[in-house]
Amino acid sequence: MFKNILLITRRTLIKNKTYTFVNILGLTIGIAAYILISAYVNFEKSYDTMHADANGIYRVESSFYKNGNKTDDWPTSTNGYATAMKQNFPEIASIARINWNFSERVVRYNNIKYREEHVCFADTNFFTFFSYQMLKGNSKTVLKDVNTMVISQSAAQKYFGKANPIGKFLELSTINGTLNCMVTGVFKDVPKNSTMQFNFLISWVTQPAFFRDFWYIHESYTFLKLKTGVDPHSVENKFPALAERFKTAAPFKDLKWAITLVPLKEIHLNPAKQNEIEPKGNRNAVKYLGIIAYIILLLACVNYVNLSTAKAIDRAREVGIRKVSGANTTQLLLQFFFEAFVINGVALLLGVGVVILAASFIGNNWSINLLFNTSLYIEVGVVFIGSVLLSGIYPALLLSNLKPVSVLKGKYSFSKSGVLLRKGMVAFQFAASLLLIAGTFAVYRQIVYMGKEQLGVNIEQTIVVKSPVNTPNYRQKVQSFKQMLLGMPGILGVTTSGAVPGKEVGEFLANRRYGAPKNDERPYEMLKVDHDFIKNYSLKLLAGRAFDKGRPADSTGVVLNQAAVSQFGFKSAEDAVGQRVMLEGNEAKPNLVIGVVQDYHQQSLQQRYTPLILFMDPGYNWIPTKYYSVKFNSHNQEAALSAIKNGWNNYFPESSLNWFFLDDFYSKQYLQDLQFGKVFMLFSSLAILIACMGLFGLTAYSTSRRIKEIGIRKVLGASVVHIISLLTWDVVKLVLVSSLVALPLAYLFVDQWLNSYAFRAGLTWWQFILPVIALLVISVSTIGLITFKAAIANPVRSLRDE
Repeated sequence: MFKNILLITRRTLIKNKTYTFVNILGLTIGIAAYILISAYVNFEKSYDTMHADANGIYRVESSFYKNGNKTDDWPTSTNGYATAMKQNFPEIASIARINWNFSERVVRYNNIKYREEHVCFADTNFFTFFSYQMLKGNSKTVLKDVNTMVISQSAAQKYFGKANPIGKFLELSTINGTLNCMVTGVFKDVPKNSTMQFNFLISWVTQPAFFRDFWYIHESYTFLKLKTGVDPHSVENKFPALAERFKTAAPFKDLKWAITLVPLKEIHLNPAKQNEIEPKGNRNAVKYLGIIAYIILLLACVNYVNLSTAKAIDRAREVGIRKVSGANTTQLLLQFFFEAFVINGVALLLGVGVVILAASFIGNNWSINLLFNTSLYIEVGVVFIGSVLLSGIYPALLLSNLKPVSVLKGKYSFSKSGVLLRKGMVAFQFAASLLLIAGTFAVYRQIVYMGKEQLGVNIEQTIVVKSPVNTPNYRQKVQSFKQMLLGMPGILGVTTSGAVPGKEVGEFLANRRYGAPKNDERPYEMLKVDHDFIKNYSLKLLAGRAFDKGRPADSTGVVLNQAAVSQFGFKSAEDAVGQRVMLEGNEAKPNLVIGVVQDYHQQSLQQRYTPLILFMDPGYNWIPTKYYSVKFNSHNQEAALSAIKNGWNNYFPESSLNWFFLDDFYSKQYLQDLQFGKVFMLFSSLAILIACMGLFGLTAYSTSRRIKEIGIRKVLGASVVHIISLLTWDVVKLVLVSSLVALPLAYLFVDQWLNSYAFRAGLTWWQFILPVIALLVISVSTIGLITFKAAIANPVRSLRDE
């Protein structure tokens, strides 16, 4: 029996080459797209799963309330949370911290020096709490002693080559000072799917003693494990009372301090918050791409079902003869399921081949590594079986249930329900295509909007240099370096600041209006600047003036943005100028508001404007100057770079020179959006291609079935235009009906996706009408050649057999 099934399958597939080709190509594209999307989606969902206790680890995130309203929500906590919680909450099994304060350091070993971004302090139990793999050293003791550190495998190679790094010292420098730490361990490079990325960890006890359990700088990540059966909410509920015992200083004293225990595995896809260290994924992007994966696969299966049922009349006589010859329903079902198995199997092999080629071309870690992921193989296997069943079951049941007497008399035809089902499946394909086209339009519009929206700050023709580390005569050298640059041809201006556009300010003080009660204190971002910042960045002054070198008192003046004016409670920008504000830690000398600038986009358009204070007050020297922004003439870019390099080597030989073009740096904030847009557009195009392939095959077949009808119509006087419109009208009707279902769904999808942006392109009627027009053009063009050939064919040829 199997030999017979195999022989018939071979003959059927070879005889119907177009039908076979369309089905295999559609399923190949569907399977390949599904695997690629699933690999990406699985990778995004796999963050932090490498830890043995990943399901039981929580990050302690901070939130603050005033009169029952949440005022601030941060992913970080203070160093003091961990110690106090461990001592007072018996529900906690273990707890660990990693501190990112001044984590960017210049690391030096002999003459080798690099600026490293994540050089952090970590608790002694860090490597027993998490499952990062130690290659050298004892995970229980590597971070036990003062001035000890562990480094990654790649860092060991970078600084020590093939030499053993254990026992050797690295010099770690910031603007505030230098540490010399001995390497006590080497760990395997942190996996790409870890939310925390670091190459250097310094022992917790290396920090100043007062800072190790300090309660007023929220720059640590605190993680905990709960004892079996403990509800995370019970710990959250107990924290505010604990905080009352420790928040003894003035800032935030009148606010309710609370925490949220966020599961470790959810962190990567949660929306980004202020002070977030790691780059975040996009839960909506993952969700929508996952949906697209299933849509593409389903479209390919729908093509198979449609084409199989459309050809049912051609195979009806075959089925009738086989039934008369003694074939039972089971044998017929096996025949059609085996055909589906063969077509899906070939498509699967080709699809996997496409994936391997695509993965090697892309070269991304997620795409290559996940090809060898067991769970993906299992998932693909399940999808393959589901695809065989889905694409084979309806044609198999339809054909195996035919009555041989009716078929052999030539009386078999499609039932109305069968025709409606096939049209319904085509309508589903159109609806899915419309939804994807509308989504692509929305993504493209938002990306264009973000690229063209006025930022309110001039980031063009600006080279940004990261500040040097601590060095003798630091302030004098910095001023000399700045003056040297200003004297070079092609350099238009130089300004220093604690952050640059595209970078979170990251420094906060709890401030209030002068004369306001203590409980009016709210956090404000504090941007340290110099006299030239407002001018060089072309910030728009709404009231007052910028900092003036000719006015010594301006050193303690402040400039607010509009969001800060509103939060302080001033009626307008003009009302704010001349008023005084109380900055945290400076109760005796309120600071004068000398100007107000228009809100500008310090970060991407995904972020809202935040209350911002520009200041120079020397009483806050602990807030560092991190960047030098050099404005240059567009014709003298190379000269400006040469001047920067030469001056740097003269003044700061102990520091590595790290610079970037600000416009490129700012644009990197949108890299994930651009990638999502390209991926969404690619796979949407594939989905539309599959739908068009099915439409092409179905139209080719249905047109061939109507060739005599077309001949008769032409003999009776029908024009070519009439014939073409007759053949395309069914498709047009299906597109219009599909749009009634798809457009409301598209609106909901687009609106939900845009909600993740603080500043978004508005929704317009035409962005939902254009997809309908586009799909009409695509679908009519797809069948255009077939209908045109049928319309101009000589009717004599189609009617001579009558």
